[in-house]
Amino acid sequence: MKKTTVKKIVPQCQCAEELEKIFSTIEANAIECCNWEKEFPYTPKVSFKLFHDGENLYIKFDVTENDIHTLVTEDFGRIWTDPCVEFFVSPEGNMDYYNFECTCIGKMLLGWHPAGEAKEDASLDVLGTIKRIPSLGYENFTLREGENRWSIIEIIPASTLFRSNVESWNGKKMRANFYKCGDNLPTPHFISWNAIEWPEPSFHRPEFFGELDFE
Repeated sequence: MKKTTVKKIVPQCQCAEELEKIFSTIEANAIECCNWEKEFPYTPKVSFKLFHDGENLYIKFDVTENDIHTLVTEDFGRIWTDPCVEFFVSPEGNMDYYNFECTCIGKMLLGWHPAGEAKEDASLDVLGTIKRIPSLGYENFTLREGENRWSIIEIIPASTLFRSNVESWNGKKMRANFYKCGDNLPTPHFISWNAIEWPEPSFHRPEFFGELDFE
């Protein structure tokens, strides 16, 4: 099981320039587990970096991949079908978890998945509190062939864990996994930070989450 420490750093502001300075000091974690290599061998180069300021969790994903397009036009669309990065987290370290999924232009969804019960989508108001800073901008585009490099910063308030009693990220120990996919891209792929031992592509496997240790 993979583990990573989430440093506590309070930025002077939430502007991209300030956050990039901080992220430049943080070690990257590779998303490189190709769990279903026989059927889906393509593995784009993907990594993430993390820090928090107590109130907010800051995630930066860096991606290099081939042949991308963006067809999803709104939040809570079929986010996973475009170039997509995902953060799944279990605040209590059990089988209950949230899924944060985001396209390369910042379209997003968030849901709560209590074990054995139906999932619940976040409200638009809750989702709207998550700031997204995509390097490719916010506008949809048609197919871009060849190598594409992009990044996205997500600023996630603790309050977005809307069915959990989490007032801040301070000192928390949680279980989580990070993913990259693109179901409807020219070359579909399904890769993860922590390995998933399952016969077919499925990111909704909290039993295979790694660990996050928040300062």
